[in-house]
Amino acid sequence: MTFTIKKFSFVILFLLFGVLYGVFATYYFDQREQTASVILKSLQNDMSELSYILSKNIKSKNNVHALRAMLERSASNNDFIDAIIIADDTEILFTTDRSYKKIPSTFLLSNTLAMDSYSKLLDKRGVEGVVRFYEKAVQHELHLLFMLDQEEVVSHFEKNKTRFLLFFGLIPIIIPSIIWIALRYFVFRPLELLRQYAYYQNMIPKSFWLSELEAIRSSMVQTFTRLEDEQKELYQVARTDALSGLANRNALHEFLDRLIADSRRTEKEFAFMFLDLDHFKDVNDALGHKVGDELLKQVASVVQEVLRSNDFVARVGGDEFVIVLHQYNSLYELTSIIKRIQERLSRTWIIQTHPVDVTSSVGVAFFPKDGEDIGSLMQHADIAMYEAKNKGRAQYHFFTEELNAKVQESIALDKSMREALKENEYELFYQPKISLTTGEIIGAEALIRWISPTKGIVLPNVFIPLAEENGFIIELGNWILENALKQQVQWQEQGVDITVSINIATQQLLDGSFEKKLKKLLKRYDNDPSKIDFEITEYLFLEQTEINTEKLDMVHKEGISISLDDFGTGYSSLSYLKDFPIDHLKIDKAFVDDYDKPQGAVFLETIVKMGQTLGMDIIAEGVENKQQVDYLKSIGCDIYQGYYCSKPLSVKDFEKFYTDYVPFQCNMT
Repeated sequence: MTFTIKKFSFVILFLLFGVLYGVFATYYFDQREQTASVILKSLQNDMSELSYILSKNIKSKNNVHALRAMLERSASNNDFIDAIIIADDTEILFTTDRSYKKIPSTFLLSNTLAMDSYSKLLDKRGVEGVVRFYEKAVQHELHLLFMLDQEEVVSHFEKNKTRFLLFFGLIPIIIPSIIWIALRYFVFRPLELLRQYAYYQNMIPKSFWLSELEAIRSSMVQTFTRLEDEQKELYQVARTDALSGLANRNALHEFLDRLIADSRRTEKEFAFMFLDLDHFKDVNDALGHKVGDELLKQVASVVQEVLRSNDFVARVGGDEFVIVLHQYNSLYELTSIIKRIQERLSRTWIIQTHPVDVTSSVGVAFFPKDGEDIGSLMQHADIAMYEAKNKGRAQYHFFTEELNAKVQESIALDKSMREALKENEYELFYQPKISLTTGEIIGAEALIRWISPTKGIVLPNVFIPLAEENGFIIELGNWILENALKQQVQWQEQGVDITVSINIATQQLLDGSFEKKLKKLLKRYDNDPSKIDFEITEYLFLEQTEINTEKLDMVHKEGISISLDDFGTGYSSLSYLKDFPIDHLKIDKAFVDDYDKPQGAVFLETIVKMGQTLGMDIIAEGVENKQQVDYLKSIGCDIYQGYYCSKPLSVKDFEKFYTDYVPFQCNMT
């Protein structure tokens, strides 16, 4: 059985407490007995003295009363005497206190030797003595009794008891308590801090008062600091590639164990990439391993520079590197990172005065689709990497042909649509907006079309999503804005007095230079802002509320109206209808198609009534037949657009349609 220092000290202090209390208790009882003995002895002395005086002064039993003054003085001079009685056998001849009518029993007056002095004082009523005197040469004896004042006796000892407890009874408590506090502060607490430091090694204790404990603390700090440094060094050596300074296979396995567990929990994918330098063996053979090693160091440094802080790269052997990307928003972003790495590596390196040209091949596998463990991911990424080498090197390849084809298609489309802007292959088509009240053309929505020399007309739903994904939508949107504003002025000069609606992408509107560009274009073409309408989608309201409000307020201040497009298909909320400056609501085609169904009709009527209440115009999209037109008109909808009146038209076709148009005589075209 073992004891802690704290428990051991507690036991010692408890024993010390007991010993001290034993000593003080013994002292107390001895003092009490001595005090009681002194009181009894004093009473006996007083009795002897008084007995002697009485024996000299009493001549007969009848003259005892003559000594009253002396007896009363004697009684009052001693606090412990309640009364003095002189009796002849059982007859009381005299008493200083008339409340005593008879003599107490012998037991109450007995001075039994077996009793201690304290017990005699507390248990006995009085002390008995004898007065002897001579009357005509005949000796007589009278009883002299000192009746004790029990209250005074008890009070006297209670005072002593209280004094003892105050001065002696607390000392056994105070002394161990002081010792305990001192031990706790100077010994126990430092020892506990040392124990915690030895166990957790998270916080170094401050200096201690006791030199022995301070020596232990200093020794522990030095030892643990040295061990921690050695541990870190060993950890780094075990998980770091000695040549490149990158993570090695051990670190890669630890990272992937954590990442796979986290990805399974969050159901998110990550990309596992195998990067291999092309023809690296030729570099080693031609220039030597020292040049090859130096090249690997510089390649590792460049890869680290290109990657983001949350990406992971490891050298797993020779010229093979593993890169793990787990935070990317799209395949486009992923391939952009791969291309940046390959572009940075595909340059002429000067290694020890030797020019070295190097390219890289990359294979990509995805968790969990291409592998759910480290082994399968490495195997599939390796296969994909060799496929990239087989196809000519200096490129990347995905493990599945389907994904690889999709990515290559996206990359090709991205390149083509950027070149199309330079080659002026984009054109704006315009779809008329018809008033349901007057039947007149009151506006037109500008819709972009890509007229490719090889692909023909490419619809927006093919290239706009990719443009939004890769940021090209800002550049493309600015082109749409400028050309639509220019067209609006040209039409106004030709007498085509309509409002032109322009789709503004969220990224475009939130771009920092949008306001400046808009004001510049309005000034350049001298537009009438009241004839311009910006169509935005509900996605604008998902983030950055204050910035969005400022942007829309800026548009309104320029005199441009705002339409909320595709209302009801996204994150519809009455709050932004109230909080943002919206002039028109556009009902999506999906809801217009359901006009003849009970739920669809309720939805359409609700939107129209709500728009009327908020002072907004309601525009219905995708109207394709007269029944829809009649229904929309019956519920108070303001404007419609759709194939019933006209599909989107080129500028020339729109101008002809506008000239030939007769209100209320639309036919599907």
